[in-house]
Amino acid sequence: MTNNKQEVYGFRFLDTLNQSFYQLFAVGNQIISKESYHWNGLTRKDGPLFLFQYTLAGCGYIEVDKTLHKLGEGTGFMVEIPSNHRYFFLESNTDWEVLFIMFRPTNIEEEWRHAVSSLGQVFSMPEDSSPIRLLKSVFASAAKNHITDGFRASAIVYEFVMELFRYHVSAKKEKHSWPDSIAEAASYIEATYQSLQSLEEIAAKVNLSKYYFTRLYKKTTGYTPIEYLTKVRMEEAIRLLRDSDMTMEAIAQELGYSTGSYFIKVFHQWIGISPGEFRLATEHAYLHQLKLD
Repeated sequence: MTNNKQEVYGFRFLDTLNQSFYQLFAVGNQIISKESYHWNGLTRKDGPLFLFQYTLAGCGYIEVDKTLHKLGEGTGFMVEIPSNHRYFFLESNTDWEVLFIMFRPTNIEEEWRHAVSSLGQVFSMPEDSSPIRLLKSVFASAAKNHITDGFRASAIVYEFVMELFRYHVSAKKEKHSWPDSIAEAASYIEATYQSLQSLEEIAAKVNLSKYYFTRLYKKTTGYTPIEYLTKVRMEEAIRLLRDSDMTMEAIAQELGYSTGSYFIKVFHQWIGISPGEFRLATEHAYLHQLKLD
């Protein structure tokens, strides 16, 4: 069996060191074939670091807080160094090929932990997803010596974490991947927003208890059912304010609100200004549609 093969590029830029910039530490592509590949998150000395590692081929393992996970093709993990984890290779497997990026926690700790909470510490992700495409591009840039200063490195860290967020949010918008009950409920909301009156009505449509339905809807779409209903109404409100001279009372009735004053209150909460101010503001005149995603 061949030795482990690796291309790992490390970065230490003095122009951004000890400042508020994000700190890229390393990016790499490894083909692992020896059981000597074993990392213990409590004993390694290179932290504090955040590590994102993705399996391109083969199989490895990670144990997090005494729970063992198999890391096959298309799976990965996100861990903090130091923390209670270890990842390793078993020689009976085919070679394990991984792609990874590591960076310091500086100024991006909250965003990283939010991403981990959203995606899961161990996750599945298609190889053609935007975070993995970006990571491949970053590795190619490193291999060509195109990451030459701390400012570019800082931008890479921020862009990568934002791609994790974008991937998570965009996945929630793919209705074809939603459970049938949630997709049906969303379509029902979009078709009947003018007359919908309560959460119970929506939950009854898909034969679920309102409490379970609310939790599942939020987990799937990122919105509660009532937030989604309000989003649909606000998008229609933007269109009516731009394309008609309807009064606030008339728009409120068109959207399914009982009074114009309540519509004005909700609009201000979501958009940041009153509907009257939005209609008159010249800086918003070009907005014929506003998607609230």
